[in-house]
Amino acid sequence: MTKLHKVFSTIRARILLCTISLIVLICIIITAISYFLVSNNLRQNLIQTSETRLSFLGESIDANVRNVTNFVHSCQTSTKIIRFALETEPYDNKTKRETRDFVMENYAANATLPTQLIRMVILGNNRKGIVQIVEPPYSTVAVSADAILSLPYFDLLHDNMEELSAGIFTDPFHTARDVPMIPFVYPIIHPYNADEIGYIFTEMSLSVITGPIADYLSEADSRFFFRIDGQLYRFEGNTLAPCSGQFETIEDLSDMALSPGTSIRTVRDENTQETFTIVTRPLDTAGWYITECVDETHLSNSIFKILFSIVLIIIASSSLIGIFLSWFLSRTVNAPVRQLQSRIKRIEEGDFSRDTATEWEHELGDIGKTINDLSENVLLLMNQRIEDERQKKDYEYKMLQSQINPHFLYNTLNSIKWMATIQNSPGIAEMTTSLSHLLKDISKGTTNVISIKHELSLINDYFIIQQYRYGGAITLAFAIEDDALTSCQILKFTLQPIVENAIFHGIEPKGTTGCITIRIYQDATQDIHIDVTDDGIGMEPELAERLLEMESPAASSLFREIGISNVHKRLQYEFGNQYGLSITSEKGKYTTISILLPFRKSEETYD
Repeated sequence: MTKLHKVFSTIRARILLCTISLIVLICIIITAISYFLVSNNLRQNLIQTSETRLSFLGESIDANVRNVTNFVHSCQTSTKIIRFALETEPYDNKTKRETRDFVMENYAANATLPTQLIRMVILGNNRKGIVQIVEPPYSTVAVSADAILSLPYFDLLHDNMEELSAGIFTDPFHTARDVPMIPFVYPIIHPYNADEIGYIFTEMSLSVITGPIADYLSEADSRFFFRIDGQLYRFEGNTLAPCSGQFETIEDLSDMALSPGTSIRTVRDENTQETFTIVTRPLDTAGWYITECVDETHLSNSIFKILFSIVLIIIASSSLIGIFLSWFLSRTVNAPVRQLQSRIKRIEEGDFSRDTATEWEHELGDIGKTINDLSENVLLLMNQRIEDERQKKDYEYKMLQSQINPHFLYNTLNSIKWMATIQNSPGIAEMTTSLSHLLKDISKGTTNVISIKHELSLINDYFIIQQYRYGGAITLAFAIEDDALTSCQILKFTLQPIVENAIFHGIEPKGTTGCITIRIYQDATQDIHIDVTDDGIGMEPELAERLLEMESPAASSLFREIGISNVHKRLQYEFGNQYGLSITSEKGKYTTISILLPFRKSEETYD
């Protein structure tokens, strides 16, 4: 049991088991989807084939009906027939004969009418005289105007004149009484007013409908229905028989139709409870519809054969895939996994060197490459951290180097100050006091972060000394947006190297008086900007870009180891790489060194 568990706990066994399970699931899904798609596709094809067939049938039936109605309409508008309908007693046999000759001439000219038109009777004002056209098989009973007008459905025909919507009836003038036909009536209208002066009673043969169906019927099991004004008839034995039952709609599939107007439904026969799909297409004649029941027997057989083939293919493919996958995993998973485990073990022991042997050309090789990249990044970060710490110590050491032991200098400067005061030399006293303040700040140790207000006081002391040196040729101005900003943090001696650079390299080479402006403001992101601008000689853009990378401080700097590039790096180390210095300058006009600081309140109290 333990051995079996060990076998199935390996990655290879799990992948194989999962893959086989997935293949089985995919087989089931593919089979279900295939059944759905194939059945829908075959069913749709079968329905669309039926719709196409009904389209041809409908066109043929419409053509037959138009042939009959056009003939009757031509008779309706004939002047001879109108003249016959207008006659009153005494009756003129000549007019009747001319009317009959006219009708027979047009009737004989149409080769298809004899099979489509059973009987046509023309009735005029004189109900005693009629003109009848009838085929020999149907001329068995005498027809009169009164017999036609007394038909039980004549009022229906009269109310719906020129429409073929009354339904199918048996011929009342045939002795067999079982000849089906479709009756309709056309009015004969007075030529000078809208009065009805007569009628054309017509009996149309069912062959108009059944002929095209019999010609197009190719499937023995196909079932056709015909609906006339709500009455359903079934095609059987080359005739149309009334259906007593109705169809209950289960599902509307009309969105599958190829042409508008076609109705496709799944229905249930109320009599037999049989469920099937029917396709119904309207004809040009109002109220006429032709319907075919789609034969789904062949559909089921086709689906079964296709699904059986799909299942066999899937089973064979799954077996081959399982065998190949087992062999493939044995060769491509076990060995790489062992090498990766060995690589991770060496990293744990401190070996961060790159091992290209684990970078194969597949997914496990991507993992090996990622592990190598990770080990190199860890090594790089370690070295970077060591280098950052070393540079930080170097800058701190340089700060310490720049400090002067102030103790005996305090006493000496205080003595000079009092002697200058006694001798009435205020300039010497003021310079000595400013230098004393600077040395006092230096003597406080290596505390880096002070308030901007404190830094401004230091730069003011420094500028007093330089102002005396230049005999008042330079001036210093402040533009502070809000005094509350001076309580924020800044590194000690950030401004002094910048101001010194402005004096020695901006204003002094100009040879005239100059002004340095220190502007302090806050931007929309709450960061603080300190712009130090001089109106000196400016510099080229290339020099401005290189200045922040130059390691050497100005040769005349009071703090010889603190150059502008050092200030920039100190700010980045303290506040982050997004902060520090930036320089803009225009040759012969100005130079502005901008300091970007985060908004941090200083805890220092400075008087």
